[in-house]
Amino acid sequence: MSTTANTSEPVTELERLIADLSGPGLQEVFACGVDCHLTPLADVTTPLFRGPADRRWWHLELGDDAANRAIDVRVDEVTGVRFVRGPSLFPEWPGQEVLSVQFLGPGGESVLHCFVRDLYDGQRMRPEQLAAWQALRERYGNRDESRVDRGTLVAPTASRHLPAEGGGLGHAQPVARRAP
Repeated sequence: MSTTANTSEPVTELERLIADLSGPGLQEVFACGVDCHLTPLADVTTPLFRGPADRRWWHLELGDDAANRAIDVRVDEVTGVRFVRGPSLFPEWPGQEVLSVQFLGPGGESVLHCFVRDLYDGQRMRPEQLAAWQALRERYGNRDESRVDRGTLVAPTASRHLPAEGGGLGHAQPVARRAP
């Protein structure tokens, strides 16, 4: 049996993605958990990973002693990741898009959304935010969705795609391809 380890150093590709979302590359990334508390990540917290390889947690503590909040996500139970560029579901922003990274649990349900805030300058998408999100997507497989196999992001099998999620912040839009 492996011993419990608390480390801020990611040990898998999935943990590196989580750490990148907390880093300086994307400004104003927010996490939205199953209880829909919005929590800023970028430059606010350092991710802490806990536990042995077969039972890993991502732990975040935000705030000060007077107003402290914690989020714990079982990293070993994440079965898929989606990079989503889709229409905003908020009526206040008609015609605008959302950029997010969704972490999926065993049933295909979202256990955590991380999305880019302050994506627009008026009606124009901020090119530096889009470029940073695209670079992150390229670094982690350059695809809309991946399944997670022991911490590694891999292409979904042809016979099984990740289940569609109802009621999320947005859904991956199919990419139109030209016939050869």
